[in-house]
Amino acid sequence: MFTLLSILTLCIDSTLTLCSPAIDDSLFYTWDTGANTACITVTGEAAGEATYVCEARTKTFLTTDNLMANGDFENYTDYHQQPTGYTSDYEYLPFDPYGTDLYDKPEYQGKSGVYLLSNNAKHTWRDYANVSPHSGNFFAMFDAAHSGYAWKAGTTENPGLQIKENGLYVFSYWAADLNEASQRSHPAKLQFTIRYKMPDGTMEKDSLGEVLSLGKDNLWHFSQTFWTSPVNSDYIEIGVEDLNTYYGVGNDFGLDDIIFQMVTLEGSKHVASDTFHVFTQDCAPCEDFVYRKWNDVLFADNTEGQFVSYQWYEDSIAVSGATLQFYQLTDTLTPHSYYVEATTTDGRVRTSCSQRFGDFAPSAAQHPANTNRIIIRRGRLYIRTENALYDILGNKQRPLTDDYDSK
Repeated sequence: MFTLLSILTLCIDSTLTLCSPAIDDSLFYTWDTGANTACITVTGEAAGEATYVCEARTKTFLTTDNLMANGDFENYTDYHQQPTGYTSDYEYLPFDPYGTDLYDKPEYQGKSGVYLLSNNAKHTWRDYANVSPHSGNFFAMFDAAHSGYAWKAGTTENPGLQIKENGLYVFSYWAADLNEASQRSHPAKLQFTIRYKMPDGTMEKDSLGEVLSLGKDNLWHFSQTFWTSPVNSDYIEIGVEDLNTYYGVGNDFGLDDIIFQMVTLEGSKHVASDTFHVFTQDCAPCEDFVYRKWNDVLFADNTEGQFVSYQWYEDSIAVSGATLQFYQLTDTLTPHSYYVEATTTDGRVRTSCSQRFGDFAPSAAQHPANTNRIIIRRGRLYIRTENALYDILGNKQRPLTDDYDSK
């Protein structure tokens, strides 16, 4: 068991992924944002500070009864009647699952976007894979042909279906690809969703967990996600949405044992937690126009005369009175980071890159030395002309009486 504290920096309009210090399939995660995944992604929307807390616990939780009335598709006695307990964006075909092949009947030939309840995928189409039921009957979709809710249930169909603020819920189902052709083209892409009424009466929609892409085989696959309710709500809608919009071969799937339950973590054990302090700041591109001189002076290159004012910073804090082109360090023993904001003649502010003193280029890099070397002997240098002798600064010394002279 351990607790961490992480301090991170994030640029505006960029993203940052935060992960629990302990990542394992046997653990359950709770974030103060309501997420229940090992990692979350945050976006820097504005400058400021935000805190995120994650806790990892063992998955020894208890669950209450399934809140879905007919998530197992078993409570039907008359297959010629529209099923109850849920709705669908697709057409239900009344069919006795113990009868003959549905698509052997002329009235069903060429139909798409239809489903039935069956215990054998071959009842839907003779070329389907031999997918055994996960348990009893299951929901069998034939050529969804458009995106939509394959299955959706709400408080209208399930009067006891409500959510509590900060309540933890688990949503799970089994799904299988029914058509071997779907493995080659356009498999179903299934997504958990939940819509709930907010206190102001508006409806909010959340997509839960990862998209489940079928088509790898004709076996049943389990999908599960956890969700923390942000509000109390007496009206919700839960659904399994097919995101595939393809019309034609493929997009055939089965659903079974759909469960929505409230979870209690009684008996689970704390494993680890982490608190993330994220500082969001403007990270506009910096410029390299500051050089170091000697062992304690920084200066901004203003050879073109474009800067009119300056403000120097130490460890991102403005240094009081440091408003000249040059800045002399007051502490050369402790490592600090420095940069300057220089205002140009047209009012723009240019920011130098923040670095430690030793990381700035030396002043010699501003005007690199010429590789042609001229050696001059130490002392005063005089230059002879026709009528007079001048020193190196051009000051006339005396009338010319001798040849070249250097003292």
